[in-house]
Amino acid sequence: MLNFRRPSPALVIAVIAVFIAATGGAWAASGAPSNGPTAAGAAKKHVKINRGPRGFRGRRGFRGAAGVAGPAGARGLTGPAGATGATGAIGPSNGFVKSQPAATGLTAGADTTVVQLSLTPGSNYIVTAATELGNTSGVSNLVSCTLLENSNPIGGGSAFLPALNVFAQTVTLTAATTGGNIKLSCNPTTAAQARNSVITAIRVGALQTQ
Repeated sequence: MLNFRRPSPALVIAVIAVFIAATGGAWAASGAPSNGPTAAGAAKKHVKINRGPRGFRGRRGFRGAAGVAGPAGARGLTGPAGATGATGAIGPSNGFVKSQPAATGLTAGADTTVVQLSLTPGSNYIVTAATELGNTSGVSNLVSCTLLENSNPIGGGSAFLPALNVFAQTVTLTAATTGGNIKLSCNPTTAAQARNSVITAIRVGALQTQ
């Protein structure tokens, strides 16, 4: 009596694999159904993916550090010269002069006007007055001179004359005034005279008193 062994699992799997290989090749050779699944057909199918709503935009990141400054650019071309400006207005300065070359006799103990100049009031002026003094008494003589704005003294000085009857001294006075009748007056202790007397005035825009 024959004794058959039970086939092992490995053998069974090998036989099934050979069978499938043989029948599958024959099925492919005979032609698969036209409406059956194929690799090309499967590739054409697309899977629809559902996307959720877009999330909120995140916060803006921190500003990065400033970069290194680049090199200085080349110097540009010199522009054309501008047009010449208009000539400005003439300034407020004006000059005024009054001279008395002839000799004027000076009475002892009395104020005698030797030269005077009229200036328009309400402006600012720098005034200089000068006169040359000579003795006529034959004795020593002191002559005092005063620069006046109308009747108000604005400057003064004196000169000592020797006993000789010659023109020996010159008195020069300078002052600031706002105009009016400007005059130079002299008063000697004894008889004398004045000549080449002159008053010069310059009108200025403003006076800065210090």
